[in-house]
Amino acid sequence: MDAEKDAAVRVLADRKLIAAARELFYRRGFQAVSVDEIAAEAGVTKMTLYRHFASKDALAAACLKEIAVEDLARFDAIAERLPSDPVGQLRAIVQEAAERIGASDYRGWSMTNVAVELTEACHPARQVAETYKTRTREHLLALAAQAGADRPRALADGLLLLIEGAAVSRQTFAAAGPSECLVDAFESLLGAQVLAKPQPA
Repeated sequence: MDAEKDAAVRVLADRKLIAAARELFYRRGFQAVSVDEIAAEAGVTKMTLYRHFASKDALAAACLKEIAVEDLARFDAIAERLPSDPVGQLRAIVQEAAERIGASDYRGWSMTNVAVELTEACHPARQVAETYKTRTREHLLALAAQAGADRPRALADGLLLLIEGAAVSRQTFAAAGPSECLVDAFESLLGAQVLAKPQPA
């Protein structure tokens, strides 16, 4: 029973630290936030933080892993909703991205923010971001191929560039800037493709 209680306490502390770090990193950036600030925001001591995470780098990686799981779960939910409609899935991904980018509290795509801020290839948080982006690209490429696009790589990579570009420009031009055209830009990109006609059942 004591072991179960200890495990539950550890999980709770992990959750509090990750939640606090995610919020601070997102609002202010990785470099600007100190371990002391994270511990204070989570309501724990710095010693407790280091008992759960070896370093701020390790905590940042844990934060990004959680974000990656949430984002990839969104892809799964869209696939479950539109299992036989790859074009519909692509449109749903774009629509969801547009809504998130247009939110009033939007401060950038966490994975991109980290990749820009942390330039060391061996940094654990950057490695999480790179793995996530690779999986996202593979997912978009698979959907483009399933849609019968004549140039699936151009469609998938073009969409990824649109989302990345919208995410960055939103921070400069606000919600009414170029990011507002994300959905229309994707439809133009899609319209430039020749899609295979679905075969009759």
